[in-house]
Amino acid sequence: MTEDLRKHIQETIRSVPGVRGVVIADRDGVPILRVHDETVPETVMRPPFLSSVGFATDQASRLGYGKTNYVISIHERHQMVHFNLTGIILTVIADVESNTGLLLTLSNDLTDVTDSIRNALQLTS
Repeated sequence: MTEDLRKHIQETIRSVPGVRGVVIADRDGVPILRVHDETVPETVMRPPFLSSVGFATDQASRLGYGKTNYVISIHERHQMVHFNLTGIILTVIADVESNTGLLLTLSNDLTDVTDSIRNALQLTS
């Protein structure tokens, strides 16, 4: 099953220019599935970084504007879109000049993958 999910992610991210990787993690920042090339910094796949995204979306949701669906961060060479999905965080890593609007569509394109992972997590808890 994991290989099928990886293959689906690879096919999906190839359709968007500049996408370098996808990390799916639980709410505590523990990576569940990673698909990336060699340009993705190792630091964005570590639990401390991934868990800070969950914390940031929780804090942003408390501002009174409703649930935070995603956070976009732009760094020196990469931009990242972190999707706050129920129970998991989907992180898309792309080149800094990638079209952010196209990156935002990847959450919908990867719904089958994220639903499978969310269901598997619910079965184990």
